Amino acid sequence: MVRVHLAVIAAFLLLPAAGRGDDKTIYKIGIPRSMFRDLPPALVAFAAQPFSDLVKDQTGLLAEVVQDPDAMSVAKALDEGKLHLGVFQGHEFAWAQSKYPKLQTLVCLVYRPKEFQGIILVRADSKAKDLGDLKGSKLVLASTLKDHARLFLNKRRVDEMGDDKFGSTAEAATVHEGIHKVQDKEADVTVADFADWSYFQKLYPGPSQNLKVLSKSEVFPPTVLVYNKGSLDEAILKTIRDGFLNVHKSPKGARMMGMIRIDRFDPIPADYDGLLKTTLKSYPRPTEEK
Repeated sequence: MVRVHLAVIAAFLLLPAAGRGDDKTIYKIGIPRSMFRDLPPALVAFAAQPFSDLVKDQTGLLAEVVQDPDAMSVAKALDEGKLHLGVFQGHEFAWAQSKYPKLQTLVCLVYRPKEFQGIILVRADSKAKDLGDLKGSKLVLASTLKDHARLFLNKRRVDEMGDDKFGSTAEAATVHEGIHKVQDKEADVTVADFADWSYFQKLYPGPSQNLKVLSKSEVFPPTVLVYNKGSLDEAILKTIRDGFLNVHKSPKGARMMGMIRIDRFDPIPADYDGLLKTTLKSYPRPTEEK
């Protein structure tokens, strides 16, 4: 997602330059393409452009974003020393660390709103109690739907529908378009992530009353910035970590964070390892990724 990419850029631009003027290392940051799912194709190339010259001009720190096909490719490159840092959605990091245990978290990204949850929505007058009651119905799925919401839908479909299926599946350009289609009776059920549903309710308070939440996922682990243990000097790690944690404290940093709906970077939550284990149990790494 573009806000992740811009957040990393913003943080690096605002890292204190003291003590790093002679550091000529090009810090390569891997971001999987799954992070850009909610971007139109025309913007993906722009969002993934290297920003090494910009960072060098502003701070003296050389950095480059590397866009990889998927999270496991980023994890492999970190393990092999081809990348210095990587950005992972929480469930992706659970998968990656299960294969590459030396991967360590540095900071997490706090969004607005901060919850990572999948939401299954139906019309308010629907009598369905779960997806099992919706066999043969019409699902509308946004092409920009975030991965954790897709995982939740797929799990509920297996658990509640068994061998049954939806009657048909239509595609929407955006999550909000999909929600409107359910409200307008062009489809029976759709899926959103918590942030998109919250924003829809804020934008359309009236139409929101015509919909209800059929089910809501557990909270997924937050997105994290990751490194491979032993690959970076502790002093460099401290500089990067402290810089990210303090970005929001400067007026310029606060403005940049606000523009991309990220409140701040936080230390890793105390229960993060537990969240990873729960997520990995509920949403195992796909077979093709093993």
